[in-house]
Amino acid sequence: MTKLRAAIYARHSTDKQNASSSADQSSACEVLVQQLNGVTVGIYEDPEVSGYRRDRPGLLRMLRDVASGEIDVIVCEALDRIARDGEDINWLGKKLSYHRTRLVTATEGEIDEIKLAVAGLLGSLFLTNLRTKTVRGLKAAVLAGRLAGGRAYGYRKVVRDDGYGNVINGVFEIDEAQAEVVRRIYREFAAGRSSIQIATGLNADAIPGPRCGEWNASTIRGDPKKLVGILNNPLYAGVIVWGRREWRKNPDSDRRERRYRLRDEAEWTTVEVRDLRIVDPKLVDQVRREIGNRRRVGAAPSNRARHLLSGLIRCGECGGNYTIAGKDYYRCSRNRERGTCNSAGSIRAAQIEGPVLAALQTRLLTPDLVKLFTEEFRREVDRLNRSHGEAEAQAKKRLSALETEIVNLAQHFLAGTVSATLAAMLADREAEKVQLERQIATKVSEEPTVVPHPTLIATYERKVARLRDALNQEDIRAEAIATLRELITSITVFAASDDVPRTLEAEASTATLINFARTPNAPRRKAGGRSIEVVAGVGFEPTTFRL
Repeated sequence: MTKLRAAIYARHSTDKQNASSSADQSSACEVLVQQLNGVTVGIYEDPEVSGYRRDRPGLLRMLRDVASGEIDVIVCEALDRIARDGEDINWLGKKLSYHRTRLVTATEGEIDEIKLAVAGLLGSLFLTNLRTKTVRGLKAAVLAGRLAGGRAYGYRKVVRDDGYGNVINGVFEIDEAQAEVVRRIYREFAAGRSSIQIATGLNADAIPGPRCGEWNASTIRGDPKKLVGILNNPLYAGVIVWGRREWRKNPDSDRRERRYRLRDEAEWTTVEVRDLRIVDPKLVDQVRREIGNRRRVGAAPSNRARHLLSGLIRCGECGGNYTIAGKDYYRCSRNRERGTCNSAGSIRAAQIEGPVLAALQTRLLTPDLVKLFTEEFRREVDRLNRSHGEAEAQAKKRLSALETEIVNLAQHFLAGTVSATLAAMLADREAEKVQLERQIATKVSEEPTVVPHPTLIATYERKVARLRDALNQEDIRAEAIATLRELITSITVFAASDDVPRTLEAEASTATLINFARTPNAPRRKAGGRSIEVVAGVGFEPTTFRL
């Protein structure tokens, strides 16, 4: 028999586990590969990566090889190594079923639809149970006067056991060196200094920030409503406030980024811990009054539209972000809020936005660039067609084998050998035949539609011009800004020198620009099929232009 092409997948979650855990899983799975009469064609590992993430590098590489028809069976230690969340388990099962790839684990054996369904149910119950127990344990720690979150600046962790050899988590004590920095921040703010001035002074004195980097004004100022920031942390006044935020994982993100909302104050847990107090209560009260005095009384929330290039501009001197400083000026945030960048000049928004829009319309997409992109695009499509051709050949080979099996089963029925097992086998094969025939019939090769033609350039320039006009129309300005921002990757501002004036460098994705030109009347919608996006993984360089 032809040996099965087997892929071994291994994963462990955190650096607290054995560093060789994934490698040990791979070695153990080799025995299972031999039992399956297989040969290992690839080992895919994701050490120190959570099983709740879909964007694991090892998993994605393995799924790409599965889609290319290079793998017959996936072998892993247990199903929870490859997926934990019920939705992810079903998602993975559908992918493997579509590509006719088996999944076998050392713990559960071969994974079928029933085991997938059971694993999804058990996974959901496990997560709910774990969440409930974790929250209960954290609340108990807080009520006992221990910290349930990470270490706050000004404190250091204390290793303490319960007398039975078990480490008690959440025990901290004051770090006097850092505590004095906290007191300095409170004293200077109460004396009238701004958070920017305080951060600049700390950086000038080479005092490391909370993460051993530079101090930032936002780290000091924070948000009084959310109780974040050095000036708003109630722990410095000797009070633990726990349960302010309710965390949720974003189901639309492969990384499962966590988002939160603030709970009502009635749901917060507050515990006084005088031994962790760093700042005198009188000084805390002075700071809170100062924060209140500086807040604009009765100021209405700003409805100002988002600036066109906010978040896209970088400083050529230090690599930091340029942010709005004043009404219509951009300035390096590291210079403004930290005092650690020498690029001190501000630049008007119009001085950046005007040249960038002009370059976006006439210089970032040229005939030569379209020609180069099209050649790269065609090479990628050819590669995909070859891969799809191999998969189609395998499907046709399987279809031929199915037809032979169906004929043989039919012969048994003609001979009078009828049983429930034979009937089920015949039904399964006929259903699989229908699926393969549909798959082969609908596999139409999509040729690239991008051509180095002057019409494409003219269409692109015309559509950008319409977007520029839309910036002056309030009812569609927000949509025009969002579309233009998708076309620009980044803008770098280089400071002027004795013989060189200040310059800007705009960068954009060539694929995005061409896709924008191709898509009629829907600039923000992705083109269908296997169009521009096939070049995303081949390393095509973005286009840049200096202004």
